[in-house]
Amino acid sequence: KQWYQRRVRGVKQATRLGRELTKLLQETKFDLELIITSPMRRALMTTDHVFGSRPSYPVIVSPIPTEMGHGGCDYGSDKAVISREFPHYDFSNVTDEEWWTEEETQEHLEQRVEEFKEFLNSRPETRIAVVSHGRFLTQLVEIDEFCSFANCDCKQYTLTPGGSISDSGEMFIRVDELWEQWK
Repeated sequence: KQWYQRRVRGVKQATRLGRELTKLLQETKFDLELIITSPMRRALMTTDHVFGSRPSYPVIVSPIPTEMGHGGCDYGSDKAVISREFPHYDFSNVTDEEWWTEEETQEHLEQRVEEFKEFLNSRPETRIAVVSHGRFLTQLVEIDEFCSFANCDCKQYTLTPGGSISDSGEMFIRVDELWEQWK
């Protein structure tokens, strides 16, 4: 029952974020060029609900921005299974069939973050939406708190070619009304 309630709440939040983000992108004339999403089902579902199941931007699935593996909910499904559920996304960057099944170290997470920065900087697109997970994103944007992202937060950051990242402060949307209770 608790799992179902969280899923319903997540779908509502992602749908609300989709409406608010669409409005903000239209108002600011900020046009995305690419979406990169984690291959975990909850991130793929968020991508669907925020951008629609057939977004007007290409969607690349990358295993790099997955959550820090600490428990059963942090391990993904086999590529063969998940790619059938989301056939409208590009899974060509997901080369392993299965995800790791051991707890991840902080050092490994930091290595993935650096790899992801290099991946982003190697892309020709400059306006990229990343659908990921709180712990990974907190490490990516170099915040010292354990997790500073509420569910379905939307924040804009700038990544330099040298790999430093900064909060542009230009875009912030929070749809999780219960965030203060959880943090």
